[in-house]
Amino acid sequence: MAEVEGFCDERFRPLEDAFRANLDSGLDKGASLAVTLGGEFVVDLWGGTRDYELSQSWETDTVVRVFSTSKVMVMITTLMLVDRGLLDLDAPIAQYWPEFAKQGKEAITARQVLVHRSGLPGFGRSVTFDDVADWDRVVSIIEDAPLWYEPGTIACYHPHTFGFLLGELVRRLGGVAFEEYFRREIAEPLGADFHFGLSTDEAARVAALWPAEQEPIIDSPMGAAVMGEFESLDEWIDPQFLPIVLPAGSGITNARALARIGSVVAMNGELDGRRYLSRATIDQAATEQSYAEDEVLGWARYGLGFGLDSPEFPAPTPSTIHWGGYGGSFLTMDPHSGISCGFAQNQLMIGEAWGDDPRLTGFWRLLGEITRDLS
Repeated sequence: MAEVEGFCDERFRPLEDAFRANLDSGLDKGASLAVTLGGEFVVDLWGGTRDYELSQSWETDTVVRVFSTSKVMVMITTLMLVDRGLLDLDAPIAQYWPEFAKQGKEAITARQVLVHRSGLPGFGRSVTFDDVADWDRVVSIIEDAPLWYEPGTIACYHPHTFGFLLGELVRRLGGVAFEEYFRREIAEPLGADFHFGLSTDEAARVAALWPAEQEPIIDSPMGAAVMGEFESLDEWIDPQFLPIVLPAGSGITNARALARIGSVVAMNGELDGRRYLSRATIDQAATEQSYAEDEVLGWARYGLGFGLDSPEFPAPTPSTIHWGGYGGSFLTMDPHSGISCGFAQNQLMIGEAWGDDPRLTGFWRLLGEITRDLS
């Protein structure tokens, strides 16, 4: 049996049982799971192994790439700009970033980016890690990129442009690089071990990744083209690329940090006496902004970037907002119950469809049952 450390409140014991079962069955090699209730931790578990030789235990400070779960950090950071009166979600991005207006992009708004309807789901060309390692270079690529479709007319997931578009707005309006703004305004005040760019000196505590055995089937030519722009998974696994900042997908963290950051949203914007987001902004973020068949993800219901409960992708509760990452990591936030749940693992798993992951569906079902029992 896999060794599991940490603690679990008795009310959340089914989650611990499922966490242990996943490790024992081989669904996970190593992982962490954390839950906060009312801003306080009620679950903080970690277990399994973190290296390819299966010889090093997952430790309390082990971190791992969480891919698109990183987008939650972009969403929260962007909404902080809105609350501070620096960003109007319905104003043209070009109002803040004039060079962006090329190639018919002059009317695109930040709201359209948040709901993956901006017309710029991809770069319009192949992109390498050398490209994204240079922020100015990738910004220039975006400025020169052509529209894929008329903004607002099609939903097509923005796997990578999402973070650069909103991250550049953060840089211009916040006055510092996106990763610095996030660190200063969110990660440090919360004591959250979440990093966009990590020194190679810390590579020893970053868990190895086991690639997924299959990739989802994308029937849409546009969706397939978007997902095919970026090069292989090898660069994500290579420690030399740990310092890369790709806001939509390069976050390195663990479940404890995810749940801690998520508790800001679950607590309606205020935590430990500090107001991060207004209640009005949280309410808007949890209100349907788009519900359509996405060219990459299939049917998707969005708030302001966050996924919302839907028949096609049921959340733990109707009031839970969420997002997840390639291979299985996720963060759920329920402003009604005050519950936030984060999961980070090193076994990547993808079924024929996005979200087709027995770990996610199992945890979410149990989380919903527990939440209903607590109410």
